[in-house]
This record gives sequence, C-alpha cells and structure tokens, in this order.
Amino acid sequence: MSVLTIQARPTLRKNIAESTIEFLKIGLVIRPLQFFFKSRTQQYLLNLKNAPPNTVGNDIFRLLDKDNLKPIPFFEEHDLKHLILGYGMSSEEEVRMQCYLLGNGNRSISCILFVLSGLLLPSCWDTFYNDYNKGKNSENILNLKLDNCINTLTTEIQNRYDERGKG
Repeated sequence: MSVLTIQARPTLRKNIAESTIEFLKIGLVIRPLQFFFKSRTQQYLLNLKNAPPNTVGNDIFRLLDKDNLKPIPFFEEHDLKHLILGYGMSSEEEVRMQCYLLGNGNRSISCILFVLSGLLLPSCWDTFYNDYNKGKNSENILNLKLDNCINTLTTEIQNRYDERGKG
C-alpha cells in the first residue's frame, strides 16, 4: 500500500500545480481580456477563419477551434508561437514554450511569471531547461508578427524555427 501512495503523490502534486497555473492564467488574464475586448476577439477570429487553407491564419483558427478556445486579445502573436513552435495549450506545454521564449530573448513580465510558475512542476525542470536551451540556440522568433504572415504557408515558417525536435 505504501508503494502505491508514494507513486500517486507526484501525480497529485502535478495535478494541483497544473490546476493552480490554469486558474491563474484563465482567471487573472484570459477571461478579463476576453470580456473587455469582445469585438476585437470576434474580428480576429473572422480574419483567421477567412485565411486560405494551410496558412498561418487558418491553422491558428483550427488550433483554437479544435480545443474550443477563444483568442486572447493582444496575445495574437502568442497563438502564432504555439502554432509555429508546436507547443500545446496545457499548463506544462505553456511553461515549456515560455522557457523556449525566455531562452530566445523574451524578458517580458508575463514570460518570466510563467517560467516561474514552472517551479510548481519539479518533475519537468529538466524539460524546461532543455526548452530554454532550444530557444537560446534558435533563430529569434520574438519579432514574428501575425499580420506579416497570416496568409503564409504554415510549413514555410515552421521550417525556419524547426529547433524543437532537435537536441
């Protein structure tokens, strides 16, 4: 019985940590922005949906739609980075992407706070460190703007930043 308890504890801790990160992310950032900027969100979704197939815009729309997510106003480039870098939308994947972006030169308060929230996931620290190093050794993605590539083929841009699977 004690073996089962020892093995179950890290999973419980990880679930609590991920729930805490999700609560902070959704409750303090996402929901307020979506509420106060509804019209901006609707226009953004329409622009993405109307982009040609296999382009950055349409693929971001499908990525959000697949998980029944709404865009976050003023975080359009954030959605772009999820698509291009291939990181998912779970708490752990979000922290991983932020570690990559920190390594890539992002020193924003939101990036640093997300990386710090990774302290709640000690079983992932090695992975976070590896993602940081991947970002450090990759082409700078911080200046990539959705407006400049919304109709560009997704694979064309992904190939420029295809560091995630390396190393």
